[in-house]
Amino acid sequence: MQVQIGNHIYDANKEPIMLILSNNEKEQICNMHPDAERYCQYPDSFSKDEIFEWINCGEGIIVE
Repeated sequence: MQVQIGNHIYDANKEPIMLILSNNEKEQICNMHPDAERYCQYPDSFSKDEIFEWINCGEGIIVE
């Protein structure tokens, strides 16, 4: 598992990672499309375009 916070990616193979999920977040993740590999939450102060740019940054992956 990898977790991106800001512009840093943390890898569970290199250091411990813990996610603390609400019941709503667990339900959202449970209902993800089988091909989906990323789940993102962000403050209302960010636009969808800003978040898509952040998600796609540096990896050449396009998420829409």
